[in-house]
Amino acid sequence: MEGADLILAALAIGGTAAVGQSATLAVNSAHTALRDRLRQLFARHPQAPAALDLHAQDPDTFAAAVRRYLAETGADGDEQALRTSAQIMRIADPTGAASGKYRVDVRDSQGVQIGDFGYQHNSFGTQQDGAE
Repeated sequence: MEGADLILAALAIGGTAAVGQSATLAVNSAHTALRDRLRQLFARHPQAPAALDLHAQDPDTFAAAVRRYLAETGADGDEQALRTSAQIMRIADPTGAASGKYRVDVRDSQGVQIGDFGYQHNSFGTQQDGAE
């Protein structure tokens, strides 16, 4: 899984993971640590912390903005942020983490969709004669 994807997944899970109480506390603690680290890394971008807060309220709408700040600040490759994100995913979804669900490599791919329950229609190649 790419660094930004892992961090965004961990941010989206936050403290809402459907796990036992002690695991939820661990996820909440790691989630707070992740957000604190990202705030440090985003310090030079005045709008970045606001995007992080908005992402907490609506991950789907604000994922692109946070992804941009992750790339611009190098946070998508920050060892501490990645380690904390991986920890959140291991706690929140131990079966998925053990099976490699969060280790995705899509380099040189086309028509890739990552995640559960998605729908996608792809058309590859050249346009047929007479088709628009």
